[in-house]
Amino acid sequence: MTRGSGPMHAALRASGLRSYWRRRYPVLREAPAMAAAEAHLLNTLRTLPLTQRAVYAIVLRTLPLAYWLATGGRSLRRTTDDDANGPGDGAGDGRPGLETLIPLPGFREVVRSSTALALLGALDGRAERETAR
Repeated sequence: MTRGSGPMHAALRASGLRSYWRRRYPVLREAPAMAAAEAHLLNTLRTLPLTQRAVYAIVLRTLPLAYWLATGGRSLRRTTDDDANGPGDGAGDGRPGLETLIPLPGFREVVRSSTALALLGALDGRAERETAR
């Protein structure tokens, strides 16, 4: 696992991705799955060279601002979980999704890679929990 603090963990929390993941992927609404997802992502990012980690952290921290600018002032975060119309970037809540960030260099890659690593971590964590039973 990973430690629960540090600059990259803070950047992930500031990014709004965790809220996005909870809306889009119901399995990540479960605390153990989210913890496994975060741990896998952060542990993987820790293996990157320092300069790449620094850039990744900057992109994570600026993700809410980029989304706000790309969508004309909409927030990436939500306080309620009302994705009743099914999964999607903004499905069910009338918001444009993260695909609005595609034209911005680096953001698409960070969202996609972070999400893939988080989902892999959640799957690995689930397999470990089932094996332990």
